[in-house]
Amino acid sequence: MKLLKYIGLGAAMVLAASCTSNFEEFNTNPYQPAKVPANTLLSTMFEVYASPQQNDCQMINTMWACFSGHVTAPQSWGKGENLFCYYNVVENFNEVTYNTYFNKIYTNLFQIEKLTEKKGLVYSIAQVTRVFAMQRIASLQGPLPYTQVTQGNTTAPYDDEKTAWHAMFDDLNDAIKILEEAAKMGVNADLASVDQFYKGDCARWLKFANTLKLRMALRISNADEAYAKQQAEEAVKSGVMDKVSDSSWDWTNSNQGVNGYNVVDSWGEVKANACLVAYMNGYEDPRREAYFTKNKAGKYIGARSGSAEIPTPGAYSDYSRLKIATEKSAAQPVMYAAEAAFMKAEGTLKGWNMGEGTAEQFYNQGIQLSFDEFKVQGAEQYMNDATKKPGNHIDSNHSGDNYMNKSKVVVKWNDGDTKEVKLEKILTQKWIACYLDPLMGWSDYRRTGYPQIFPATKSANTSCTVERGQRRLHFAEKEYRTNKVNTENAVKMLYGGQDTNGADLWWALKK
Repeated sequence: MKLLKYIGLGAAMVLAASCTSNFEEFNTNPYQPAKVPANTLLSTMFEVYASPQQNDCQMINTMWACFSGHVTAPQSWGKGENLFCYYNVVENFNEVTYNTYFNKIYTNLFQIEKLTEKKGLVYSIAQVTRVFAMQRIASLQGPLPYTQVTQGNTTAPYDDEKTAWHAMFDDLNDAIKILEEAAKMGVNADLASVDQFYKGDCARWLKFANTLKLRMALRISNADEAYAKQQAEEAVKSGVMDKVSDSSWDWTNSNQGVNGYNVVDSWGEVKANACLVAYMNGYEDPRREAYFTKNKAGKYIGARSGSAEIPTPGAYSDYSRLKIATEKSAAQPVMYAAEAAFMKAEGTLKGWNMGEGTAEQFYNQGIQLSFDEFKVQGAEQYMNDATKKPGNHIDSNHSGDNYMNKSKVVVKWNDGDTKEVKLEKILTQKWIACYLDPLMGWSDYRRTGYPQIFPATKSANTSCTVERGQRRLHFAEKEYRTNKVNTENAVKMLYGGQDTNGADLWWALKK
């Protein structure tokens, strides 16, 4: 296994100041940096969207996707049961996401702020990117330094969760205002030179930002419903993704992707998760062919995350691989249009104004968009199936990993279903459609209890139960060393006042 060495936030800021001191000489328009600085600065920030670099993919996407039920990492990254899959990750893995996102965002953002005086399109795209990364940190650990992070301040105080989320909405809303004007102008040439997602198409960037806003609104909706409702309705009114061409994929090298899963797969450290495969097997989901490979027996079978025995790559060599991992130049997904449809379905279920349409119509639209995204036929037959249910995981090679699925929901929408059953259907199909979104399923599960993700066979962390799983990432030990007082104050902001992996976040379901 290969690992990157990460520098701390303070060191990275100092490095940025020394390495980018000549950017001003390229700047001919203070509100629109020329191509060289925009390319240099935004390109690194853009790495947070899909984390395609092999080590980032390994330690961000693969690890936390285990909790979402999308991916399994059959590798003993740690000692004995001191593993993330048993809710007890070793510290150098625990802190990677925090370090990576902070370093990639702030060393570049501060320079963009200086060059643009916090105005214009490039600054707005940088702010969208910052919010995208930081809402992930907030969804992982809870309180975080946000409103008081400035260049040179390596010991910024943490904001409580509500303050941080509201501040992120404020920054995102400011960016959306700029994007609404930019969208009227079509493609921006300067942005196009560095934009591997939309090639400078500001109208699609606007939809992306609004879909992110809708995602954030639903995430905090149980804790702050009136505010979340307002943000969600604004996002839909401004315009969210509604067709496959709105989806965001990381096409880093011209028209080729940079696919970290391919490298991690070559190390034997990533497989399809038994949870997702079992659900899709039960539904006989036609998208399986686009998601996974078959084993030698011609079957789709995933590996159980948190297996009965300490996992090793050799023990799962003949299990389904991620289809994306078989193609080196395949692009990695960032955000799917289908997600927006499912979110509008949930919003409608809540009584929010999600535009013209019913919860059922948005639900079916999400399924159709997902099938279209992966160029798979049979969406209508799939969405009208009222008999097939999620499958169980039966593993003849590892019987200790067998699991009987607790979910019994069929795909077909039924107006006579309870609100709770409708919610489970929406979130189950959203989870299937948002394949390889590292945090989506895990966050929805912690927020609502759905989809019903398979737990580990055991917990090696006293703060986490098998029934509820891991609920957050504890604060990095480095923060206790370098930002001790503020980190200790942040612990007091947590539900229960304990910095553990089992502590519920502000917006999460508590029971």
